[in-house]
Amino acid sequence: MHSFENNFLTEAKLKAEDYEAAIVMGFYTITKRVMESTENYGIKQSLYDKIENTPSAKKAGELIATKILKDYPQLKNKKAEVFGRAKSNLTDFWKSYGGSDTTPKTDIKIGDKNFSVKIGLAQLMSGGKAESTATFQAAVKNSNPDLVKSPQYKKTTQVLEGFVKNTLAPSQLRPLIKSGTDKVVNAAEKAHKDCMSELGKLFNESESFKVEFAKEAMSGYEKFGKNNPASADLMLVATADGGKTVIQDVNDDAYCLKIANAMRLQARFKTSSRKIKGVKTGEYNYWSVVSLIVNSMSEELESGEKEMLIEINILNKVKSFVSKTWSKVTNFFKKGLRQLTSFLGAIPDIRVKRNVKF
Repeated sequence: MHSFENNFLTEAKLKAEDYEAAIVMGFYTITKRVMESTENYGIKQSLYDKIENTPSAKKAGELIATKILKDYPQLKNKKAEVFGRAKSNLTDFWKSYGGSDTTPKTDIKIGDKNFSVKIGLAQLMSGGKAESTATFQAAVKNSNPDLVKSPQYKKTTQVLEGFVKNTLAPSQLRPLIKSGTDKVVNAAEKAHKDCMSELGKLFNESESFKVEFAKEAMSGYEKFGKNNPASADLMLVATADGGKTVIQDVNDDAYCLKIANAMRLQARFKTSSRKIKGVKTGEYNYWSVVSLIVNSMSEELESGEKEMLIEINILNKVKSFVSKTWSKVTNFFKKGLRQLTSFLGAIPDIRVKRNVKF
């Protein structure tokens, strides 16, 4: 368990783009091919050097790449590239709801296969008002168009309208939320709570809607178009060390249902510090987002690995408890022993053994 914990904590420090680069580099390593210029594969030279000098990242990339090649041997001589930094055109459908974010769902492209990469805790989406509305409408379109006639549909669309777009706050947002003195913040906070309630009800009322919502969040089919390389066809889910990798097709409704049932809906604020010429002003930009988070993207993890993660969590809690308790105990004895000896009129007899073997 100790080595697993250390590996887990080390790998968790890697960013998403680090893993994407490591997988592409690993793919060329295991297929015994040379990358002529890193930029041609969507990898900055500085990132390439970082991965080269991080053995754990290289190893994870090679293990994940090995799984890709095992499942899709026809990709052996195909080009692999990091695709996450590319920009793509949005569909008219998406733009009609104000969507403007062109970040692809595809993180890695190998031949004709488009992979969305998720390591550990996965966020399927974190979209603002327009992106959330477009995702919502895409799910309605592909599940049951008659949903537009339901009272729940109308309630949810009204709630989404209450989301706030990019707005400036004079300070950090938490004090404003706590004080309840800002009307815009108050209205948005209410919209967030109502969104989780009303959209949650719609998920419960229509399984097909819930599945299509998850599918669009994973694939981007309505956002970019089904045949667009920016749309992801495959979900690549791996542990941080690359030791366990599962690849699933987003067109598999059974898989999408499993993800839909596992995803946690959040409506919340997102903030960023405002800067002028690189100097923080103390002001903050804020806007509403809908997030879909999945604690375990796949149930394929072996029970032993799950137990290890639970044990690590318990161990950390125990360590914290013992540390706090020991601090209280030592403070008690420091004060209490002096008070007790003073009360009893006792003089402590301290003897030191000089020959101690450690």
